[in-house]
Amino acid sequence: VLGVSGVGLRLGLERILQGNLETSLHDALSLAAPLIHADEGLRFSQEGELVPRLPPDLALLLYHPDGTRAEALGRAPTLATPLRAGCYSDGGWQVCAQRVPGGWLVAAKPLEGLRESLSALGRVFLLVLPGAVVLALILGYGLAARALAPVGQLTRAARERSLHRVWADPLPEPRAKDELRDLSRAFNGLLKTLAEVIESERRFTQDAAHELRTPLTALLGRLEQAQEANHDPEVARLLGRTQQSATNLIRLVEKLLQLARAEAGQGLLREPVALSALAREVAEELEPLFQAKGLELKLELPPQPVIARGDRVALGLALRNLLDNALKFTPGGQVSLRVTRDTKTQQGINISYGVLEVSDSGPGIPASALPHLFERFYQAEMAHRRQGSGLGLALVSAIVRWHGGEVEATNLEGGGARFRLKLPLA
Repeated sequence: VLGVSGVGLRLGLERILQGNLETSLHDALSLAAPLIHADEGLRFSQEGELVPRLPPDLALLLYHPDGTRAEALGRAPTLATPLRAGCYSDGGWQVCAQRVPGGWLVAAKPLEGLRESLSALGRVFLLVLPGAVVLALILGYGLAARALAPVGQLTRAARERSLHRVWADPLPEPRAKDELRDLSRAFNGLLKTLAEVIESERRFTQDAAHELRTPLTALLGRLEQAQEANHDPEVARLLGRTQQSATNLIRLVEKLLQLARAEAGQGLLREPVALSALAREVAEELEPLFQAKGLELKLELPPQPVIARGDRVALGLALRNLLDNALKFTPGGQVSLRVTRDTKTQQGINISYGVLEVSDSGPGIPASALPHLFERFYQAEMAHRRQGSGLGLALVSAIVRWHGGEVEATNLEGGGARFRLKLPLA
């Protein structure tokens, strides 16, 4: 815009100066035409009175019809083009000519002044235009940044709610009553509806699990009584299988109840938790199970304490689920439990995390299953359905998200899988 405006200004100024120059030449022709006499040779009469009235850079010329000069007043130019009626440029002069009795009357002015004015304007443009462009860029960037600041605020708020899955908190509404405010209100309405749907699903899962637990426990008790009173081996076998199914159902209901509570954050505390002590406690509790299967449970703890902020019981449950998975799917070798520190840069700020890492020497995780591991009831292979419900990793993910952390699963290069729980430090 600045460049086009500059070109337009130069062309406009050139046209104005050219018009003023031609006007002054026409005025000179009008003044000199009545003073021409052709009776005794083509000349100006009252020459002495005419010269003082002429501008210093104006020349008046009389030419015979054959193009030879008859008389000249002022600094006379040498014209290179044939005479013709009208105004035109001839070398460094602007010329206006008209026919008079006995020849041609010509008024001429040098173009030096006009060209110097345009050249001066060009120099001003060369000096001012770059600064104007830089200033326009700075002001434009500042105005755009100010106008888009609410967009960045909404984006950060939406990303934070998506990361921590906090649907109930509305997005901030801009102060200006514009389209962005309408957009944020529309999104808040959508979030409210989504939060109601999610909360309704949580309540249904929790209520269903709670209602199922009591009759299933009663059923299991009756099956145990029937097993004690039975003396038929075939019936005992059938009762044993039924009892095992009832036990699996109770475990599934308990995990559903734990998952619903973890996703809602019910009964969870936020207090300092020493991750090293928690890892040692869970490892000592599960060590007999690993020894019974012939697996080595290797514990690696840092020399300095790593203190996270959260619920000790819930984090212990998440860690037990990971170790239980490693125990189920590692046929031999070792399982490692490490506690480390990690740092992540987010928006120019370094955030420190405590990391609980469980790795094994098993067959690893199919690549197609990695994106779905933490979904409810997902199991990578059909054979896994006999060993679990598919809710353990979903429970781990829900607990870690409630703590504001991250959970990730990867395959190791030498074989085996690795799970990392990253928890913000206290």
